[in-house]
Amino acid sequence: MARDGNYKKQMFRFRDVDITFDFNKIPSYDREYLKTMVIETTNAKSIKNSGKQFNVYYDDADNFALFNNESKMLAWMSDFYASFDQTASHLLSGKKYYFAWTFHKENE
Repeated sequence: MARDGNYKKQMFRFRDVDITFDFNKIPSYDREYLKTMVIETTNAKSIKNSGKQFNVYYDDADNFALFNNESKMLAWMSDFYASFDQTASHLLSGKKYYFAWTFHKENE
């Protein structure tokens, strides 16, 4: 069954993101920033200036996770067979956070 972009977009929820650190230990304004970053990334209408929506650019995006350590992110994401991509936050209270996901890469 083919799924259109709207179906996938509606199915994404922040609570589906694996958070690999104690999210409640960071300040509430940083938690809100990270939630917004994740939602804006997955709802973007143009990824990497492609003009394609997130769910079109990243076919079957899955395994969404939020990290507070780049090395941990790379180790975690390398366990998956699919390709992965990520985006990073600005420094929040002196720390950078990483949002990563897997996807199926089409032959170009």
